[in-house]
Formats: sequence, structure tokens, C-alpha cells
Amino acid sequence: MTVGAQRPPEGASAEGTSAEAPPVLPRIRPVPRWIAPVFALLAVVTIPWTVYLAVTLPEDIRTRNYRIAWVGFDIGLVLLLLLTAILAYRGQRHMVMTATATATALVIDAWFDVVTSPGGSDLMVAVATALFGELPLTGLCVWIALQVDRVVARRLSQLARRADRRTRWRLRYRR
Repeated sequence: MTVGAQRPPEGASAEGTSAEAPPVLPRIRPVPRWIAPVFALLAVVTIPWTVYLAVTLPEDIRTRNYRIAWVGFDIGLVLLLLLTAILAYRGQRHMVMTATATATALVIDAWFDVVTSPGGSDLMVAVATALFGELPLTGLCVWIALQVDRVVARRLSQLARRADRRTRWRLRYRR
């Protein structure tokens, strides 16, 4: 039996089975173990900071750079949308990152459009834009990211099965 291959069930012989199970690959951690506790700690530390801001920030404020902040944010959103489109057109798996970043930017855009709108018809437009534009597009971006991961996983599985068949074929006909 090769290293990493599954053992036959108790009482079954490895020699007599022609349809042997593919080898079990070791589980690989996508990030180091320290990442989870660090991010959990960051989340916990952010809670009192958020409470502090909720208590101390003024309800209304005038800002000098309001227009440039929104225009700059929307330019960044346009760039994310274009980059996702380019990577999708090229069929590159890195579009997972741009689709995820675009989804995040769309949720932030919807949130701040709604909560900073002065009310009345402006608020209705912001809510409608969020419900019928930004949030559905967010869902599409998340679907893209998940779909690409599934395609990559399926392709890796196919390649592993193909490699396993070639290995078994070589072993069978070398005897």
C-alpha cells in the first residue's frame, strides 16, 4: 500500500480489490493557526471602541470633504467592478478576490447611502438603490466567488482521480 492510501476495511484484502479507493490527502490549513486567535482578539477589542464611538461622536457633523469622499469611493467601486469584469473575461481564478472586495464595497456603499441620506425622497432613492441595485449585485459577487472556488475544487478532484488512475494503470501493467 502506498503512503497516504486508504486502508481496506477489516477483513478485506487489498490485493483482491480492483476498485481501490483513491488516496486520502492530508488536510492542509489555509492559514497559520495564530490567525484565528488574533482576529478573534481584534473583534473583541473593537467592541469597546465601537461603544466609545457610539457614546462620544456627535449625531450631526459638517465635513469639508464630503463630496470628494463619495466620489473617491465610487471611483474605487468602478475600478473593482472593472477588474472583476476583466478577470472574469480572462477566466482567471483571482476574480474570487475582486468579486469579494466588490461585494464588500457594495454593502458599504448601500449602508452609507442609506444612513447619510437627509431623508424624504433622498432616503427613498437610497433605500431603493440599495434593495434593487447594490444588494442584489452583492449577492452576484458572492455567488461568483463561491462558484470559482467550487470549480477549482472540482478541477483539482478530477486531476487527482486522473493521476490515481494513471498510477494504478502503471502498477497493473508492470507486473
